Amino acid sequence: MNIKEAAERTGLSAHTIRFYERSGLFPKIKRTAGGVRIFSEADIQFLLFLTALKKTGLSLESMAAFTQDGCILQRLEAGNMPQEPVRQRLTILKSHQQALLEQQREIAALIELVGQKIDYYEAYLQDDDERETVHDEDGNEHLCKRT
Repeated sequence: MNIKEAAERTGLSAHTIRFYERSGLFPKIKRTAGGVRIFSEADIQFLLFLTALKKTGLSLESMAAFTQDGCILQRLEAGNMPQEPVRQRLTILKSHQQALLEQQREIAALIELVGQKIDYYEAYLQDDDERETVHDEDGNEHLCKRT
């Protein structure tokens, strides 16, 4: 498939795919004699994985380190992949996973805080519905609980 089709399949722009290729995040794409990029299904899967890594907040620097050996799935499946690139990828992913888990804990705490504020304000409004404004002899307003 061509770059337009690859962009449609991955949700990436053609510009982003070209950037990934130029910057070394994505291996050089096979081309026709006329220079048109030809993407395989493995290329699409690799681009989708890069997209997922980017969505998780992995830095471009870490993505570059992760992908420096290109798509290694075929070599892994064939059993002819050196272990060091696999170890390096595993280290990057484990480190990133820890960062994501920390973000998850922080987000959970923030969600709890927001929930507490929501509860507080809802209780306030409910209490407000049960109060009425009365005026004293000087004309000052006071909120009193309805009886």
